[in-house]
Amino acid sequence: MRIGQPLLVLAMVGLMAGCAEETEGLATGATSGTAGAGRATLQRATERLPAMVAGFTRRDTTWHEPDRAGMGVAVDYDGPARSAVSTVSLYDRGRTRIPDDLDAEPLQAEFAAAVDEALAMAGTRTSQRIVERGRSDIDVPGQAPLRCASLQGTYGRQEVQTLVCLGAAAGHFLKVLITSPARQVRPVDPMPFVVGIAQAARG
Repeated sequence: MRIGQPLLVLAMVGLMAGCAEETEGLATGATSGTAGAGRATLQRATERLPAMVAGFTRRDTTWHEPDRAGMGVAVDYDGPARSAVSTVSLYDRGRTRIPDDLDAEPLQAEFAAAVDEALAMAGTRTSQRIVERGRSDIDVPGQAPLRCASLQGTYGRQEVQTLVCLGAAAGHFLKVLITSPARQVRPVDPMPFVVGIAQAARG
């Protein structure tokens, strides 16, 4: 099942935090700084994201940092046979360092904002309805977990599902959004992709 253009726009643009203005293309040398021991530059952290992971293929890279400091970078991925679309974001909102602990205030606040934004964006579209179905922490072997929220709803007549996951990677926020039809000819399990992205971004 192929995802139509409206859903592609929803997943790659509509749900991404702080995406009102976009700067297309890779900005050479764009970084978010190196403050804090072990903090990677934004450029380096982005380069760690693989060309392929768990059947997903890396596509466009959008740099927000040059025009909107703290908003980092977004990298798009397509699932197998475009059965799903994902946006992976690395950013820091101007903070010196993002902690790994999911219960730390910065991560709790950012996770709540990511979920609220996804729900609010759906509320601005007359053809879309979406609700939250549950939250869970996803284990990443040998690393800190990610916190995810499962959203379900409709886009026009199509039933869709979105997974919103957040954690920390190399001193930045790491946000992963995956959207797919609720009913698929080739069902895609998003969890191996989420875990693989976290491991890669953290180095």
